[in-house]
Amino acid sequence: MSTLGVTSMERVNYAQSVDAGNVGLQNFYGDLQEKYGDALGAARQQDEVNYKEYLQTSQGTKAAASGQTGRSAARMQVLDFGEYAAVGSRMAYKLTQSQREISKAGAKMAAQTRAQQMQLFAHNNIIKTPEIAPPRPVLQNVGMAAFKDALSIASSVACIASGFGSLKSMGNKGILEEIARNTKPD
Repeated sequence: MSTLGVTSMERVNYAQSVDAGNVGLQNFYGDLQEKYGDALGAARQQDEVNYKEYLQTSQGTKAAASGQTGRSAARMQVLDFGEYAAVGSRMAYKLTQSQREISKAGAKMAAQTRAQQMQLFAHNNIIKTPEIAPPRPVLQNVGMAAFKDALSIASSVACIASGFGSLKSMGNKGILEEIARNTKPD
């Protein structure tokens, strides 16, 4: 009974450990998504600041507002906008890199969780069955057992001897007649 009790406790522990591992993995994924969301929010806020600076410091925009037209004013606007777009592009690249790192961290944690679950399974995949106790010995009188054996041997010998006695009383001629009678075809 103790083997069965321990085995059932091990199985309950296995199920709880697998569930806890899955919950822990989901919490880890949640933390990763939260970090990425924070990084994305910070990037958008920085882009807002950069756009305000672009509008305030752009020489091409100031020239267009003062009434200047022509190629030089348009070129200044394009260069200023290109600088603003380059800053945004670097920020997008950093976000992409951080997303890759987050995905790698998630995959690594998933692999560790799976390895832990497989290790737990390895301890519980064999069904344990308790050993059956051997039957209790039958208490016998050794002298009586020997006497019974001797009687069975003696009765066997007596049966054999009685068969020889009947054959002797028949004589050779009687034995041959008995054999001939038993061997006639039907």
